[in-house]
Amino acid sequence: MTGLFLELLNMCIAASWLALAIILIRLIFKNMPKWISCLLWGILALRLILPAHFQSPFSLIPSAEVIPQNITVTQTPAIYSGIPAINNAVNPMFVEAAPGPGITLELIIEWGAKIWLIGVAVMLLYCIITYFKLYRTVRVSLNQKDNIYICDDVKSPFLLGILRPRIYVPSDMDEESMQYVLLHENAHIKRHDHWWKPLGFLLLCIYWYNPILWLAYSMLCLDIERACDEKVITKMDNSDKAHYSAILAACSIHPRLITACPVAFGETAVKTRIKGVLRYKKPALWIVLISVIICALISVCFLTDPLPCLHNYTSEITLDATCTHEGVSRLTCTECQHCYSAPVDIIDHSYAHSTVTEPTCTHTGTELLTCTSCGIQHTETLALLPHVADGQVFVTESNCTVHGEISIACSQCNTICSTEVLPTNNEHDLHETVIREATCAQPGEGIITCSRCDYSESCTYPALEHHYVDTVYNTPTCISSGAMKTECTQCGDFYHTWLEQTMEHNFVYWSYGYECCTYCGLRRSTDTYSLLDGVTGTSPFVP
Repeated sequence: MTGLFLELLNMCIAASWLALAIILIRLIFKNMPKWISCLLWGILALRLILPAHFQSPFSLIPSAEVIPQNITVTQTPAIYSGIPAINNAVNPMFVEAAPGPGITLELIIEWGAKIWLIGVAVMLLYCIITYFKLYRTVRVSLNQKDNIYICDDVKSPFLLGILRPRIYVPSDMDEESMQYVLLHENAHIKRHDHWWKPLGFLLLCIYWYNPILWLAYSMLCLDIERACDEKVITKMDNSDKAHYSAILAACSIHPRLITACPVAFGETAVKTRIKGVLRYKKPALWIVLISVIICALISVCFLTDPLPCLHNYTSEITLDATCTHEGVSRLTCTECQHCYSAPVDIIDHSYAHSTVTEPTCTHTGTELLTCTSCGIQHTETLALLPHVADGQVFVTESNCTVHGEISIACSQCNTICSTEVLPTNNEHDLHETVIREATCAQPGEGIITCSRCDYSESCTYPALEHHYVDTVYNTPTCISSGAMKTECTQCGDFYHTWLEQTMEHNFVYWSYGYECCTYCGLRRSTDTYSLLDGVTGTSPFVP
């Protein structure tokens, strides 16, 4: 809430410079077309609506953020208006002012935000009440044609409505006067004044606390009416202008309080408008061009923020630092008077040293430090002293597997200070011992040991080869195969091998027309050599 309030407050201050510039331009360039004046108020509306703006070296706004967002948390609150005289006059008040108990700057700004919200609510409520009050007045109206309504309770013509604007005229107005009035009100509709005037009042509700914007809104209402007057009388002759002025004077009513609507014909500065109508002359082209250029310059100079200042700070010590608390330094820019407070680092203690316990190579010492400025004391631990390596020497001999060592002890505490590793003096003296001889049935085993140390390892001998001997126990014949036994002479391992039938028949003449095998007695015919029978033992040749 407070952040939004401060943001709108800064936007309001920046827009005030633009409003003052527009008011000054209206006073100097009185012959400026009134539609240009309305355009200038539109530039002011942009400044009040847009939260951020471009930076430009041509900006005439002294400061884009007069009240910083961190003003409630900084140690030295200050404003930065961009005008050194204002800063020098206001900023010391923040330091000199002594708020009561529990009253802080943050609380004051918070209450200011609440009052601002209440004011906005009151303004909006007033607008709503007046609108509905007027709506009730014109509720019983007679539609003449299109958006034109005649009402008995209306004293002066006006335009009412935002989305569907209606023109209300008094019932006693004659036809000729009504034509001039309708020209004026239709000009309002074409210029969309029934939008711009409520928008201006809405901005006034938000920035109700700024008297410059109240003046700007009243001038906006006058310029809207005068711009419509100029649009209507552009093509009129002097007699029409006189008649138009007479109607304007006849329809004039006592001006009410500032309202968002309606856009009334004879309510706003009637006397000034009549003078403007009677003295109106169409502006020359060069006046219009100059007016457009002025609008462009106003946009560049007041719709942009100034470039950030390249601060050149000067430092002033407001509170000296000691060895127990920080100091405070106030830095002020010589260009824009921007200032802030910065802490000054605590200075170091000035200690006097006194030794309580001397350190050794086995025990730390203790030292007492006393500050000569504030008297604070604390103890520090003194580091261990280094060992003195000039004491007893210890030697461990090396062998074929273990490295030897040479160690030197501290002469103060006998702690080993340094150790040197000796290399092994020789290789192993290995001897092999057979535990089980290898045979053709299983491998052998042995052990290898060193004669100088405890080193030992086992070894394995591969199994021997078999010595096989073949024995034929069934000789193959011409009708049957044989068999052979193969047996190892050392372990008795054996296996059998079948011998193929390799003998051929031995046929000899036996009797008339027959031959017979001398080995197996098989017979065959001598004529056809076909086998007759194979009965062994029927031949006289077989034993």
